[in-house]
Amino acid sequence: MMRSYIISLMPGVEGVDDVLQQTNLVLWKKREQFEIGSNFRAWACAIARYEVKSHRRSMLRSSKPMLSEELCEMLASHCEEAPEAVEERLCALNRCLGHLKEGERELIEHRYFSSGTLDDLATRWSRSAESLKVTLFRIRAGLRKCINGELAIARTRP
Repeated sequence: MMRSYIISLMPGVEGVDDVLQQTNLVLWKKREQFEIGSNFRAWACAIARYEVKSHRRSMLRSSKPMLSEELCEMLASHCEEAPEAVEERLCALNRCLGHLKEGERELIEHRYFSSGTLDDLATRWSRSAESLKVTLFRIRAGLRKCINGELAIARTRP
């Protein structure tokens, strides 16, 4: 659950495992501060959010593209309310990624999981970076539609 929460706060950003490990260390160090009977999930998510913010600050110093602070806060509050829904969406996303054509998957992986730029890929594929941006927009729209369809199907299952 905690890993999914952290992924939701930093989609496509490397370092999720590092942030998770750091969160676990802080949880362990502060374990005596947790009040028995209070909401452990909310407490742990608050610590994870601070660790994500710390990671964001270090990433900003390295000039890597990131989501805005406001969007991260919005995602965090949404994810704290429904962590099961986040897990369900991530599973649907994984299924939908499996439906992509090889070139589409490569483009998504390059954009969100590598340190290369779209210009690098455009040169390699002999296309313009602008055409790759349009293709990415279409792929993301298709993924969104697929995810919503997967979730609708999952809700109808007994």
